[in-house]
Amino acid sequence: MKVFILVGMQLSGKSSHGHKLREEENIPMVETGHAVYHELKRQKLEVNHKNTSKVIIELLSRDPIAFTQTILEFEKEKYEGSSMLVLNGVKSPAEINYAKDMFGKDNVYVLGFHAGQLTRFNRVTNPDRFAVSGRYLEKTQEDQDLAKWVNFKSRDVREIGLGIGNAISTANNIIVTEDRDWPFYSFDISYENFKKYILSKVVS
Repeated sequence: MKVFILVGMQLSGKSSHGHKLREEENIPMVETGHAVYHELKRQKLEVNHKNTSKVIIELLSRDPIAFTQTILEFEKEKYEGSSMLVLNGVKSPAEINYAKDMFGKDNVYVLGFHAGQLTRFNRVTNPDRFAVSGRYLEKTQEDQDLAKWVNFKSRDVREIGLGIGNAISTANNIIVTEDRDWPFYSFDISYENFKKYILSKVVS
């Protein structure tokens, strides 16, 4: 199985690219962030910035690979028997190494996503974000908090603290989704670059 790990800061375009690829090429995708929703539901907690942060800290205190391990086990039926998998939302080198141990290091590719902080913040209110997530209620509640600049910055800092910068530095390829300044990477352009890279590895 070829595994493509998508790494990037919040709202850098990982989910929108992964979901479109799934729709066009029928390539399954699992999202590590959904492990938080499963845990919030298990603890019967409301989805908000405070509770999400609490659950993230709890999960990571158990193991730095908790998100990836949990979601790969919980949603195994999504990719079992498939020759390809998109693993979205990994935040640390430890999680990447876990995937390489599980699927074989030669079968794992890391794609980094990049856009500026203000560009990403302005995407919080994009209605397409809800449809892409596949979890309308949870995403709506989460984004009500993220629409506050202080919470958005807090989450950026938290993800950096988890090692996401180190994870991005291991990327085999970088997908630029910045759309405010020249050379104006529209979604169509960045998606074609993303899709071309993945399909090139399938036939290699």
